[in-house]
Amino acid sequence: MATQSLSQGETRPVAIIDFEASCLPEAGESYPIEVALAKVDGTTKSWLIRPVAEWEYWDWSVEAEHLHGISRAMLSEQGQRPQQVLDELMAEAAGCEVYADCDLDAYWLETLAQACDRAAPFRVRYLGELLCAQGVSRKDVVAALDHAKRLLPAEHVARDDASRLALALRLLTPVH
Repeated sequence: MATQSLSQGETRPVAIIDFEASCLPEAGESYPIEVALAKVDGTTKSWLIRPVAEWEYWDWSVEAEHLHGISRAMLSEQGQRPQQVLDELMAEAAGCEVYADCDLDAYWLETLAQACDRAAPFRVRYLGELLCAQGVSRKDVVAALDHAKRLLPAEHVARDDASRLALALRLLTPVH
């Protein structure tokens, strides 16, 4: 299982975070609508996020909605309050080093936390840092991602996107 080395041989499990948002980055000011956390051990949890009042006038794009398949009505009906999402996400990420493949995931975590009048509860690191630290070749990363994509082909669904990256890490980690 992939772990992040800490001082004096201590390691922490690795988790991948992925957000979906109200619009594509180039379309305006977006807010988080879905988040998933996938641990390299294979466990995954995801949440739909009910928008807070302050996000009401932030941007929403039809293009993004078509990509992730989440409507405003779904968020109103099925979304959880941001505080509940943040609390459960923090509990799920406890003890893990959290990585993402895009710096926007850190931005959306901060946006979610700010909606709860809190600071981001943990640092989101760039996945490339971990891969470089582990000395994984680009060829091996591409092969692992291709294999993971064949098994989890859905894109722009937070759970599948995070799970695909966690699976790729599992494929790249030698068994001890």
